Amino acid sequence: MNRNDLPVPGTPAWHIRTLTESARQLAKNGNLADAEKIYEQILEAAPYHIRSLNFLATRAMDNGDSTRARALFERALKVDAKRPIIHQNLGLVLSAENDLEGALHAFQTATNLRADFIYSWIHQGNIHKQTGHRADALHAYSRAIKLLPSVGVALADPAIPEIKRVLIRDAAISLYSMKHEFFLEALSDVIREHGEPALQRVLDCAKIKAGLASPEYRHALQRPDWMYMPGINPEPFFNPDQFQWIHKLETHSREIRAELRALLEQPSVLEAYVNISSEDTRQWNTLNHSTAWSSYHLYRGGEQLHENCMRCPITSGILSELPLVKIPGHAPEAFFSILQPGTHIPPHYGLGNYKLAVHLPLIVPDGCTIRVGYETRTWTEGNCMIFDDSFQHEAWNKSQKVRAVLIFEIWNPALTTAEHSGMSALVTAAGEFHAKYEI
Repeated sequence: MNRNDLPVPGTPAWHIRTLTESARQLAKNGNLADAEKIYEQILEAAPYHIRSLNFLATRAMDNGDSTRARALFERALKVDAKRPIIHQNLGLVLSAENDLEGALHAFQTATNLRADFIYSWIHQGNIHKQTGHRADALHAYSRAIKLLPSVGVALADPAIPEIKRVLIRDAAISLYSMKHEFFLEALSDVIREHGEPALQRVLDCAKIKAGLASPEYRHALQRPDWMYMPGINPEPFFNPDQFQWIHKLETHSREIRAELRALLEQPSVLEAYVNISSEDTRQWNTLNHSTAWSSYHLYRGGEQLHENCMRCPITSGILSELPLVKIPGHAPEAFFSILQPGTHIPPHYGLGNYKLAVHLPLIVPDGCTIRVGYETRTWTEGNCMIFDDSFQHEAWNKSQKVRAVLIFEIWNPALTTAEHSGMSALVTAAGEFHAKYEI
């Protein structure tokens, strides 16, 4: 505001502005009673003074006078219906009066005006939960929790009033509990077939994924990006000889390499491996949408890419005979991974420790290495490398030539057949929950 916008001293507008500043300062210093008296004076002179209406309505609400609070908030909205805080406060009054329909409308109006109004989302979730609308409650709670840096940070923040920290805590517990119920429903058929004892690690994993339990990692560099199954010995690299099918795969490495070389002669069929559209791409900034790390998928998200497989009949035929992880909507994943000269894949974590990454090296010039956990190894053409990519890992091509490997996933051999079924159901459910409530 410039000086020309200030009210002229001695005018009614000047008196109201002076009183408002005085009341604001009193309230800031905690002298709410005296501030209330001044706001009452202002309201006598200016019945629709928005700051006075909001303050006095809030005081009435705090004092348990919901009738006066509602009347003042409704009067304030006649002045300015675009203020989400007034809609939120009106929603609190209506909730206290058990007018849940009116309260829900007020909270929804607040979030329509400001999508980042965390507490209006929480109050919507509470009402939906109370009225038995679980899907709507999950959506509202998820929207609220996603607006926080993390629940733990919010609960430890002294700048957030205790009453609001309680709201956040209870909303998180409600969200996590309903999420866990969602997972258990998805696991019900598997539990009936195999029994809970055979699926204990899967059930523990479901609690962790839901947020009701914290993972207890057994290795400093193992942090799965999507799902952690407890009770599995943390082992970065695996001996390929323990897998009976390895020899058959390796004996066909020459034919698979030939199909790969044919693809490399048509670079237009390759695509950037990293394609992130979210705002936070710092880790992948160099490689995002870049063919410095490219791929050619044969299976993606559990679907066979038939046209791509037709270009590589030997490779796809061999893959069809291997014990690939099969999870609807998620696996198998199988692709050629091509790394251009001088490219570095930065440290990152795979999705989960319930599966392993298999690399069949096909083109490996000198200067190509991979680190998994604390150990760095070099690929050897035709010899498979198998590792748990839930460990932090990174790769380099320090040569002047292309490096290429065939990559696919198998179950971690620590899992039982029953756990294969359980993890398949749990991963599918987690994906469905994310799509419905967390986008």
